[in-house]
Amino acid sequence: MLLTRAIALLPILAAAIVADDLIPVSPYIGKHKSNCNSVRKLTGTLVDGKIYTFGGCYTIPYIVDPDEEGGMFQNMEDHQNVTESSYAYSISTDEWSFETNTPRPLQGASITAIGKDIYLYNIQSKPRTSQLNLWKFETNTKSWTELPQLPFLKHGNLLTCHNNGKMYFMGSGDGHQRNIIHVHDLATNDWQDPIYLDKRINAKRIICHDTHISMVGEQVQDDRELVLDFGREQEYTQKLINSYYNGTVHVVENFNITLGTCRFSGRAQITHLNEWFYTFVVGAAKNETSITKINTLTLETVKLNILPYALSDVLILPTENDEIYLFGGRKDRRGFSNTSKNQKGDQNHRPLPQIKTYNHKLKISVQDVVEESLRTREKKQEYHFNLQVPNN
Repeated sequence: MLLTRAIALLPILAAAIVADDLIPVSPYIGKHKSNCNSVRKLTGTLVDGKIYTFGGCYTIPYIVDPDEEGGMFQNMEDHQNVTESSYAYSISTDEWSFETNTPRPLQGASITAIGKDIYLYNIQSKPRTSQLNLWKFETNTKSWTELPQLPFLKHGNLLTCHNNGKMYFMGSGDGHQRNIIHVHDLATNDWQDPIYLDKRINAKRIICHDTHISMVGEQVQDDRELVLDFGREQEYTQKLINSYYNGTVHVVENFNITLGTCRFSGRAQITHLNEWFYTFVVGAAKNETSITKINTLTLETVKLNILPYALSDVLILPTENDEIYLFGGRKDRRGFSNTSKNQKGDQNHRPLPQIKTYNHKLKISVQDVVEESLRTREKKQEYHFNLQVPNN
């Protein structure tokens, strides 16, 4: 007697993740309030088991003149202050300590760690200076170096990654004006010949590998794309793009990265750890955040259960031990008309608190499973075959 089994084509191996609720950790000891503007969030990175934070802001008491036109909305810069203090959080002891003062108070910055050194760029300091500034902080000696300004122009935010003793720089919107990746030798502090890309690319985040740079972004075909795309509300996706060090650009086909519902909504944050991109997408109509991690080398995509909180401008740091640390954040000014049941609370669910400022970690447990791709499920009836297997 034979058993007949229908086997679908193209199964893919994925990982199902089970996430517990947010776990409180020791509160941040610096000055940061959730009612600050989004550009004044904390920035930070992980070095040798410690999370180093920079920046943060807080409000200043003020009196509004009722006869002054514009009232409280005038001179908003004078109603908030930023800090020059930097702190370190020890993951092993769950303790904060003062670390250093930045060269100037920070409104915001981007950051990358190379060994035990931390580089800050996209620097928005107070008072304002050039965003071409580059700072270096050595954690061993707690000393700062203000490096020479970047010797090139950029369009959009500056992106950088590093590999084999070199830092690679590009602007997030460079695809509209130039297609150049600038190369900095860390040992000699010299700028090497730039990489000229053979396609116009706008990128949101980059990771350096031995042979290429992986990007979350899109190929720019027509400058009118941004105008035509302004009002769309369908799912907003980006591509995984590999740029090789000889300038060859390859856009991974049939692979989309979802970042929300609209290009201009600003609802997604992207970070990375090793070869993984992590995306944090706030729901369009609910107080929730969906978290996904993507392996840039194997294309493995791992989805986390939806977190019932809106992570708005939160410092998000994944770690090697399957934990994600969350600090800071700001109040979400958008109203949620369709708040989820878990947020409202009912007889079967406890109400969840509205978190304004985060001092938490998210513990992830991974359980391997086999799933079918969407394309396989759609074509399962059309493309299947019977495999006859003897039962003895």
